[in-house]
Amino acid sequence: MNGKQQQSNSHWVNVMIYVGLLIVVFAFGMGLIDLLAGPATIDLAADDELEFGFLPVYAPDQGTADPQAVALDLGSAATPTPEPFAIPTAGPQISPTPSPTPDPGLVPDRLVIPSIELEAPIIPIGFEPLRYEGEIYNQWLAPAERAVGWHNTSVGLGAPGNTVMNGHHNIYGEVFRDLYRVEVGATIQVYSGDQLFSYVVVYTDILPERNQPLEVRLANSEWIQPTMDERLTLITCWPYESNTHRVVVVAVPISAASQSPLSP
Repeated sequence: MNGKQQQSNSHWVNVMIYVGLLIVVFAFGMGLIDLLAGPATIDLAADDELEFGFLPVYAPDQGTADPQAVALDLGSAATPTPEPFAIPTAGPQISPTPSPTPDPGLVPDRLVIPSIELEAPIIPIGFEPLRYEGEIYNQWLAPAERAVGWHNTSVGLGAPGNTVMNGHHNIYGEVFRDLYRVEVGATIQVYSGDQLFSYVVVYTDILPERNQPLEVRLANSEWIQPTMDERLTLITCWPYESNTHRVVVVAVPISAASQSPLSP
């Protein structure tokens, strides 16, 4: 009887080992499939359940802004006067010259918005590539601390292009809690070390985001895409109790002659 019981116990041990091996092989196979399949899939329904935090921003991979979609009314911010968006005309060329390397600009490290009494550090942030219906999109992340996130593929300070920053509005220190209160004509100051770059706000908007199709969300993301002109774009979510909308604030450089350092 003992011999039969030992055989039975041995049989069940073998079965359990076999089942365990199957589970390990299955898990490894699923992981391999996920690896080969590439980026994870965007889940818009899961995004729309987020009441706190930063509702993910999706942008086409290697996209650029549609100039008509992100056109600015520079006359709306009369004081102080921003630098015009004029494209310099080429003078007479004596001999062909190689194209210069695009200026990456300076890395920003501090943001000041006097009108909402905001001063905060800036840290570089990246994105996570995700798939949706066969296309790859970039999901931009936001700092998990009281800091403004500079999109690390956007241009730096002082260079032509779109300098993009985001931040949470109701968690992690709520750095952009009051961004929606910034008005056209307000000044924004951004530092890179001791060097000051001053901007004037020329556009603000609050755009529907939650429960919108991907096409609408991508249209909203036009504001964070690269541009030909020099501008600063800040984005967050709104209102405080939820993330139903996207706040967009766009500013352009103030002429160097009217710049003045922030008072200590």
